[in-house]
Amino acid sequence: MGSSNPLHDAGRSGSNVRHSKEDALSEREFELLLEGAREINNHHYYDPDPEFIISVLGRLGLRRGELVHMKESWINWRDKTIEIPSHEPCDFGMEGEVCGYCKQMAQQRADYAGNDLTYEDAIEWVWVPKTEAAARTIYFGFEPRLEIYIERYFDNPNYDRVEVSGTAIGRRVKKAAKEADEIDPTHISPHSLRATCATYHAGRGLKLLSLMQMMGWVKPETAEIYIGRNSEKTKNQLNSIHK
Repeated sequence: MGSSNPLHDAGRSGSNVRHSKEDALSEREFELLLEGAREINNHHYYDPDPEFIISVLGRLGLRRGELVHMKESWINWRDKTIEIPSHEPCDFGMEGEVCGYCKQMAQQRADYAGNDLTYEDAIEWVWVPKTEAAARTIYFGFEPRLEIYIERYFDNPNYDRVEVSGTAIGRRVKKAAKEADEIDPTHISPHSLRATCATYHAGRGLKLLSLMQMMGWVKPETAEIYIGRNSEKTKNQLNSIHK
């Protein structure tokens, strides 16, 4: 196998990812979704999950699997960064076992690789990010509100890692959308929030290589989907040259 990590050799690279730019929320819609998150945050059962989850997905572009496995040890509070590691053993399942998300991922990679990778070997490598490029550092200090949501989540003495499953993350996003005005919950998912993040930063002028690094993409063609035809970027440039 070509790299040190057999799960990355087993496929699932950026070449077969469905891009969801058409599902991305506008800035107004994202604010409305955050309002919906605040509504469900009023129920103690959810506190302080919803705003944190939606902000990290929609402004930092974490994949759901990355958010599921995020620990406070990934955060550099001084530099205001989150470090997505290249590999970290998963013990998020029942009684410290591998979680259901990682079991599913290991089975998918083993099935894809055929005889080159067994499920038993794959399970030894989880958790890993989706691709080698997905092991990255993400800066969150550009938006004070985002900083506050991250700080408040990990200020909770019960939380030194994200304490929700991949399924629960999806439920939080859907429930917030149902509480939000003007939002159709059928088109909202953690993946569409990742697209929201890419669209937002591309529209603000983030360059191709920086967007690739932030999102953990392998190929520049993926970033070009968001940069190439971005009406927000065009609007900002028009406003700048016509001042």
